[in-house]
Amino acid sequence: MIQRMSSVSLLIVIFMVSGTRKTCCLPKVKYKNKLWSYILFIGVKSIKKQKVRKDLTKIVVEEERDEKCPRFNQIRYLASFSVAATGPNGARALSRKLLGNEEYCIHIDAHTSFISDWDAIVKTEWKQIKNEFAVISTMPANQSEISSYDSWTGNKKGEVPHQCRVRIADNDIPVFPQPADGYAVGLEKPLLGYTWSSAFSFSKCHLEETVPYDPFTQYVFGAEQFARYARMWTRGYDVYTPTKNIVYHDYDPNPNGHGIQEWFKKRREKVRQQSLLRTKTFLGITSGEGIKMDVAHANLGVYGLGKRRSLKQLQEFMGIDLASRSGNKASMNCGRKTWIPYDASISPMEYLYDKATDLDPQPIFPMREKFIYFVETEQEIDNFIVFDGDSNSDSQGLPSLVISTNNSPPLMPLLILWLFGLIAWCAVFAIPGESSEKTRRRVSKKKAGGIK
Repeated sequence: MIQRMSSVSLLIVIFMVSGTRKTCCLPKVKYKNKLWSYILFIGVKSIKKQKVRKDLTKIVVEEERDEKCPRFNQIRYLASFSVAATGPNGARALSRKLLGNEEYCIHIDAHTSFISDWDAIVKTEWKQIKNEFAVISTMPANQSEISSYDSWTGNKKGEVPHQCRVRIADNDIPVFPQPADGYAVGLEKPLLGYTWSSAFSFSKCHLEETVPYDPFTQYVFGAEQFARYARMWTRGYDVYTPTKNIVYHDYDPNPNGHGIQEWFKKRREKVRQQSLLRTKTFLGITSGEGIKMDVAHANLGVYGLGKRRSLKQLQEFMGIDLASRSGNKASMNCGRKTWIPYDASISPMEYLYDKATDLDPQPIFPMREKFIYFVETEQEIDNFIVFDGDSNSDSQGLPSLVISTNNSPPLMPLLILWLFGLIAWCAVFAIPGESSEKTRRRVSKKKAGGIK
């Protein structure tokens, strides 16, 4: 389900799996005429509330009032039958079909609640970082402990979950244990980290273009988080823990007797193993029998690693070793990480390997008109790089770059106009000619006649 708020150009992607949680906790926003104001304005005349359990309510817009609801067309959604469910990555990958020209995107789970004014707060947090490729993300705190975090007398006042440990799962892929094993206290600005949570992720929407969810990793749960984080990091993105808890997650048992991971069936285990092999291949953990590593990488296209940073640098940054299947040490200081620089002239869309023999189908964004990457800067200016689909493409099918550094008029036309004006002025006033000489003689004669 997608909810869009136009004046802040924000896209909310709510991940919902049919057959499990079907509720949507509608967020409270600060800016006027936004979603929460919209719900309050409509009131009970336009919505119906269904009690799922004591602390959870499902809010549904009645179909007969859809056309009468103001700004109802700003809400987009894509629904599919539960029999078509392929797990978290498959569902989240569908969000590309609903992504328009929004500037900011946030991904959350359906069983999530927001703090008041969350939209203004998270945008301010993002701007504090001064990194165009920053991602605000952390494992959300437990919704049942909101009073402990938000109350002045709460025993967790000022704490924000911050993941430190990274362990290697039985399938040899690094995972981030849940819930978060650490926390940050008294942050003045977002803290650089080395983990990412799909349950809460806020960034510029170009992240969805450069690091889209991989729909070919089906029936994978848990391992997909490190895989996408590795793709983010090698393409120049960095993850930061916010200074406060912006969203809370409902970790209570599913309502109505639903179990965990009902979308997964044993008969799909073969597909799941293929998905894990795909993930381990681009992470360099294994190449699979008869698979050439460089070719397998190249065939991934945008679903593979980037060129801004290397996988080796990522392992050093996280303190892990994929070759020896070693996670990071408990003694590692996860609160003092140093930002790893990269060559900004390398596009985040460039692939680590580019000689594909059988390129996977690449994602299409039918509602997004232009791909925009703003240049990293500490000043809020209109510097940007535009990927225009109408421009010339290279051999990989990637659009060429059109770079604009400011909004000033072009220098050459101004110089030509200035020279033309100078020549015209000289021709009229500064260069003596026959006509001007005759004019001066006539003026002199008139003056002489006047003296007589």
